[in-house]
Amino acid sequence: MNDATAWRLNSTDEMLHQAATALGSSRVVQILWRLPVPVPAQALQAEWRRLDSGLLSRRAARAHLPGARRRWVPAANTHPLHLDHRPLTDATAPQWIDTQVRVPLAPDSTELWRLAAAPYHEGCLVSLTVPHFRSDGLGLLNAIAARAPARRPRGPRDSDAAEALGQTTRAVARTAGWLLRLARDPRQCERISAALRRPPAAAGPPARPQFFSTAIFTVEAAEWQECARGRGGTANTLFLQIAANLVRARVPRADREGIRVGIPVSLRRQAGDERANALVVVPLGMPGGPVRHGDLSGARQATKALLRDVGAHSATLVPEPLWHLLPARHAAALKNPGAQQTDVVASNFGHAPDAVVDFAGHTADSVAMRTMNVPGLFPDKARLRASLCLFRTGHRMTVTVTGMPAHFGDSASLHRLVAEEFAAWGLTARPWWSTTAHEARKG
Repeated sequence: MNDATAWRLNSTDEMLHQAATALGSSRVVQILWRLPVPVPAQALQAEWRRLDSGLLSRRAARAHLPGARRRWVPAANTHPLHLDHRPLTDATAPQWIDTQVRVPLAPDSTELWRLAAAPYHEGCLVSLTVPHFRSDGLGLLNAIAARAPARRPRGPRDSDAAEALGQTTRAVARTAGWLLRLARDPRQCERISAALRRPPAAAGPPARPQFFSTAIFTVEAAEWQECARGRGGTANTLFLQIAANLVRARVPRADREGIRVGIPVSLRRQAGDERANALVVVPLGMPGGPVRHGDLSGARQATKALLRDVGAHSATLVPEPLWHLLPARHAAALKNPGAQQTDVVASNFGHAPDAVVDFAGHTADSVAMRTMNVPGLFPDKARLRASLCLFRTGHRMTVTVTGMPAHFGDSASLHRLVAEEFAAWGLTARPWWSTTAHEARKG
């Protein structure tokens, strides 16, 4: 989708832009490379320049005509490469990656993304942090893998006039059919009415933001696949059950209350899709109660049924072309609950391209990704309590788990819980860094 549509902000882009105001925090995507050898500063600077010519270096610009969506325009990143020269240890590396993700990258700033590196063991650790409104996880992988500069479409078809006309035409066409279906769906009518009637949040002192703890593990892909097949599931349903188990283990729930597992589903259908965010989060209902380490066939069937018609799901309660034309207060009300209103998000990014694993002239021995709320998640404004990312590089799976410290404790405590969960499945999981080092630093 390398046309004007990819260079206009969609509803997800806009919602993520407004998240700092609506939820009090911004969502940040971070990718981490563990490189086995030291990397010269010149090689890292070359990667910085390459990324600055690509899709990550875009800013949102207002349209000049009513009805036209805001557009992405190329922009130069003013946030320079950051190099730490003090070697990291297993005790200091977790704090270092948290420091990188906490650096402000405001929507209206020219500091668009942050690339940082530090010596670690015999090699180095590299971090790239990008605001989620600028790119989702798969978009970030595409931007890293791209070897050609990004080019914004130009011409009459890409003008604000063409966009306003096309957007209005799509809104009219899609709304007509939607209204006919809505008339036969009283439950959806009530959802929309309730959303529009919902009063603003009560004034009062805000809850303290919770910056999530993190644990990162690698598991042999063959072992993961065999574990899933042996229980009637797939690699993905095993991942979803692990996510649900962490919530069952640590997040108090009412009797018989189910768990909502958010599954981000990519809407990209071709390579080189240049949209910033092209996903929808669909909630999978899973049973509550005690942890489960047995049959996965039920989870597999439920997931398959949910994803069968994923195209019908939307980020908005009304047709998206219509949503873009609504006043801001109505648009804010008429959005579907997203990832923040699930108990746990389980993001499976699949197999990483070689062009991502090879960075700054070297092949990483492991690559991890995580999404974080900065300065933290406000528990009174969002239901989310944990988030997991699954990433395959070569013959290894890398799992990053982040969790609210009020439930999961600090990173050392979360590491122990995740290690116990993997062991219960018979999986041999290797942590990125030693939890003993965590505890020694804490003590």
